[in-house]
Amino acid sequence: MFLSAFVQLFFGKQLSGDLGFAETVRALYAEGQTLRGGGVISAVIAFPLVALFDLIGARIIIILLIAIISMLLMNISFADLLRICTKPFVWMWEEIVRLATDRDEYDDEDDDYDDDDYSEAIRDEEEDDDLPPWEEPAVTKEDRRKKKEKPAPAADDTPLPLAFDEEEPSVEDDPPMINGASVAREAYSNIEVDIPIFDHHGTAAPAESNPISQEQGSFAEGFTAEDEKALQDLIANADTIPESNMLRTVEEELDESLYAEEQPVPYVAPPLSLLHYVDNTVNDADKSAELKEKAKLLVDTLASFGVQVRITGIRRGPTVTRYEIQPAAGVKISKITSLQDDIGLNLGGKSVRLEAPIPGKPAVGVEVANNTKDMVTLREILETPEFQESKSKLTFAVGKDIDGNVILGDIGKMPHMIIAGTTGSGKSVCTNSIIMSILYHASPEEVRLILVDPKVVEFAPYDGIPHLLIPVVTNPQKAAGALNWAVIEMERRYALCAQYGVRDLKGYNSIAERNEGMKKLPQILIIIDEFADLMMASSKEVESAVIRIAQKARAAGIHLIIATQRPTVDVITGLIKSNVPSRIGMSVKSAQDSRIILDCSGAETLLGNGDLLFYPNGWREPKRVQGCFTSDAEVEAVASFLKSNGSSEYDLEIIEAVEQNIPTAKGDKPNDDEEDISGLSGDDALLIRAAELAVDMGQLSTTALQRRLKLGYARAARIMESMEERGIIGPSEGAKPRKVLMSPQELTEWKLRFAAKGGDVSDG
Repeated sequence: MFLSAFVQLFFGKQLSGDLGFAETVRALYAEGQTLRGGGVISAVIAFPLVALFDLIGARIIIILLIAIISMLLMNISFADLLRICTKPFVWMWEEIVRLATDRDEYDDEDDDYDDDDYSEAIRDEEEDDDLPPWEEPAVTKEDRRKKKEKPAPAADDTPLPLAFDEEEPSVEDDPPMINGASVAREAYSNIEVDIPIFDHHGTAAPAESNPISQEQGSFAEGFTAEDEKALQDLIANADTIPESNMLRTVEEELDESLYAEEQPVPYVAPPLSLLHYVDNTVNDADKSAELKEKAKLLVDTLASFGVQVRITGIRRGPTVTRYEIQPAAGVKISKITSLQDDIGLNLGGKSVRLEAPIPGKPAVGVEVANNTKDMVTLREILETPEFQESKSKLTFAVGKDIDGNVILGDIGKMPHMIIAGTTGSGKSVCTNSIIMSILYHASPEEVRLILVDPKVVEFAPYDGIPHLLIPVVTNPQKAAGALNWAVIEMERRYALCAQYGVRDLKGYNSIAERNEGMKKLPQILIIIDEFADLMMASSKEVESAVIRIAQKARAAGIHLIIATQRPTVDVITGLIKSNVPSRIGMSVKSAQDSRIILDCSGAETLLGNGDLLFYPNGWREPKRVQGCFTSDAEVEAVASFLKSNGSSEYDLEIIEAVEQNIPTAKGDKPNDDEEDISGLSGDDALLIRAAELAVDMGQLSTTALQRRLKLGYARAARIMESMEERGIIGPSEGAKPRKVLMSPQELTEWKLRFAAKGGDVSDG
C-alpha cells in the first residue's frame, strides 16, 4: 500500500478534484493497469497526504513512512538503512574506477603491441629483400613502459640466494655475448638452460612460455653423454647440502615461525537459524468463544455457592488464562479460595490455581487451563531485544508469563538456583534452555561450565563443546570431587581478590584488562541434573560442598544450579534451602513438595510440560510462566556447530585435582594390598609401600603418591610427613617433588628394623 502510494505521488498523474468518485477510481485503475500509477489502492494513503500537506509535503512524508516501516520490518537502525541505500551507488563508483583503470592499462598494452607488430613487419621485409639483418632500436618496449610508470627504487646488489643443488657460477662458465647479426639461428640449440622457469603457483611453466624452446625444439635434442654424466653427479650429491645453505634455511624457518604463531580463534556464537519456530495460529473466534464460555461458567459457579463476583479482566497466556474477578462487598477472600476444587470441577475437571489477591490489583485471579495451548520456543525469547541487549553473560531465557511478557533470569544476581519437579514436568528442558541461552550469549573466555549428569544421557550432546571446563561428569564420586575442587577454586579466587584489593571477580577482571601480564578469570557455572543421586552416593561431602559454594561463591564468580525430580527433605535439606535462594518449581505431586521448593503451595496445581513457577531471589512471590521449549535436535545442532568451530580445551590440572578430591568412605582401605605386611597395620604397610615407591622413582610428590596408591590428599600428605620425619625423603621444596635420601640398601635395612620394632623407627 505504501509502495503504491509512493508510485502514485512520484510517477502517477495528479487527478483533478473536480472528478467524481467513480471517475477517479476508473482513472486510477487505468493507470495501474498500464503501470503508470499506483492504482486504486494508492488513493487510501496518497490522497489524504496530498490534501493535508500538498504534493511536495506528501512526497516527503511517504519517503519517511517507507523508511520507518523498512527499519521496523528488518529490525535495523537508521544508519544501517542509509548504508543499504548507498550500496548501489558505491558499487557503481567502484565499477567506474575499475573500468577506467583497465582502460589505461589496455591502452598501454595496445601501444606496445603496435610497436612490436611494426618491428616484426620491418624484420620480415628485410629478410625478403636479402638486406642486412635488422637491429633492434635502442629504445625497447620495457624502456617505454618504465617511462610511463613511476621510477622504481634502486635494486640491491646482494645476489639472490642459491638453491640447495645450485653452485655459484664462475666468470669462465659464462657464455660469450652473441650478436644476432653474425651467429646463425641454429647455434642456439647448443645452449644449456640450467634454471627452471616457475609460474606464480610454484610449478614449472609450460614450454610455450619459454621463447627459446618455441624456436629450437625440445631440450632432449641437445642432451649429450657429457650432460648425462653431469646429471648423474648432481643426483649423487643431492643429499649433500652446503653448511651455509643449511644455516640460512634454519634462520628462514625461525623467522617464519615467529610470524606463524597461531592466534586464538575468536568465538563464533551459533546462529539463531539452528533453532525453530512453532506455528501457534488459533482461530480468534474460537478463542473468544472459549473465554466467554468459561467466564460465564465461573461467575455462575461462584453464584451457586452464594459468592457474588464480577469479571474485571481476562488475560490469556500461552497455557492458561487468568480471569480477574472482583467480589462483592462483604465477601471474604477466604471464601473464594476455599472453593478452588469446586471451581475446577465445574470448569471441566481441570486444575485451577487461585492468586488472591493479584499483586497491584483489587481482584482475585483464577487461572484456568486453555483448551488449545501455545508453545513458547527458545528462539522467540533469544530474538527479543531484552535478551540481545542484556549485559550479564549469565542471562537465560525462562519463558512468557500470562500477560505475554518475556521473562528472563540472571544467574549472576540469583546467584544459585534449585529446579525441582516430577518426571515429565519439563525440568530437563528448562535446564537445556539455560545452557543454550548461555552458549548463545557468552564465549568460553567469559563463562565456563561444569555439567554433572548422573543419568549419563541428558548432557551427553554437550560433551566436547569449548565452554566445558572438564568433561561431562557422570560418576557421582567424581561429581563430589568436582564440587570439592570448586570450593578450593573459590578460596583461590578470594585470595587473588584480597591480593589486589578488590571485592569480587568483576573488580579483579577490570584490573586484569589494564595489565597485560594478568589474565581474566571466567565465571563458572555448575549444573547438576539429578541431585538426589549425588545425595544418595555421598550425602555429607556433597551437602557440605554445596553449602560452602552457596554461602561464599557469588563474589568469586562461581554459581550453582541444582535440578532434582525428588524434592524431599532428605534431598533438599534445610541448610541447602537457606543458602540457595532462587527457585523454579515445576509440577509436583503434593502441596508439601511445593512448600519444600517454594516455601508456599501452588506447584501441585501446575499442568506440566513447562508450566512453572519462577521465584528468583528478591521477588515477593512466584510468577507463573510457560517455560520455553528446545528440542533434542536443536541441542545437537548447536553443540555440533560449536564443536566444528572450536575445540574443547580441558584443563588437565583441574581434571587431576577433581580426581584427588574424590571423597573416600571413612574407614575404607584404598587397596587390598594394604593389609598386613609382616604383621603390620594398614597405615604402617602404606608407609612401607610409599618408601619403596620413593626409592624406585628417585623423587616423590604428594600427587604422585595419591595417584600410585589411590589415596586421598589428606592421607597422602600425612604419609609424606611421616617419611620426612624418618629421613626417607627431604623437606618440601614448594611445587617440586621431594628428594629421596635413602639408597635401596638403606631402605632394606630400615624395613627390617621397622618391622622388628613394630613401626617405631623414627629415623633411617
